Amino acid sequence: MNTTKVFANTSAAMSSGRLDAERLRRIVECKTVAEAFKVLGDYGYAYSEGQSVDGFIVGETNKLIQFVAENSASEKLANALLARFKYNNAKLAYKSRFTAVPDDGYYALDFDCKKIADGDYSDADPFMTKALEALDEAGENRPQAIDLALTRAMYEYILSCGVSLIKKYARAEIDMKNILTAARMKKLGIAGEQFISGGKVSVETLTEALAEDDFASCFEHTPYAEYAERIAENDFADLWKSELEADDYSYWLSYRQVASYASHTPFLNYYTETLIELKTVKTALVCVKTDSRDTFYKRMPEIYK
Repeated sequence: MNTTKVFANTSAAMSSGRLDAERLRRIVECKTVAEAFKVLGDYGYAYSEGQSVDGFIVGETNKLIQFVAENSASEKLANALLARFKYNNAKLAYKSRFTAVPDDGYYALDFDCKKIADGDYSDADPFMTKALEALDEAGENRPQAIDLALTRAMYEYILSCGVSLIKKYARAEIDMKNILTAARMKKLGIAGEQFISGGKVSVETLTEALAEDDFASCFEHTPYAEYAERIAENDFADLWKSELEADDYSYWLSYRQVASYASHTPFLNYYTETLIELKTVKTALVCVKTDSRDTFYKRMPEIYK
């Protein structure tokens, strides 16, 4: 179902803001995961006895999927925003041919994953179909290669949806993923075709950064100059911080125009905020489970500080 932009954005605004620094502190300071689930229940999250952390996060993600499907102002916007979940299911279904995959890892979508597991791609979009057929032809069964092939196809699909705001968002996401990938490759001293096309930073620039002593200098004329500098600090010692920074960047990219109810921006901002929120909740729950609460405060996204 599609709605007007004003209704979609109003619905998003009413659903946002479940977490802040104080609420996160209450969650992390719980003695057990079961106690943390009860606190999350006070904040509007659903939980059940004996629920796993992963099962809880998938359940909450399914609520976001339903919200986008029911409240998006256009079918193209919904398709673009739900692509990451559809492609996640495709990855799991394809890998299920070779290895056991968790049943609770699939998101609730109107998309029959069993067909992909059986080699039937009739419900897949053209980009997904092309990637899956290429994997078949290559006899590929390495999980990382399957993930990369379908991630590339996912971004092709998102960029094809024709929503200008989502194109900007997706290209920034691609660029930051590619720079982080280049940093990991440089740190490990490896090379390979691991980049995703569709961003504004060229493959030539990324490849140059692998060979350049001053990694960050290759990106000084891009919007990611400071990001690359921080990635390269301490000989690439803290790449996990860069993953958090990429999430924050995506959030602030849409937050700047969050009051523009005549655009898709507030809706996109809520979507991005919720993805970060669920990642943060999962980190908090894992820290409670492993009794590593101090670690959480180091990994708290900037939007909660």
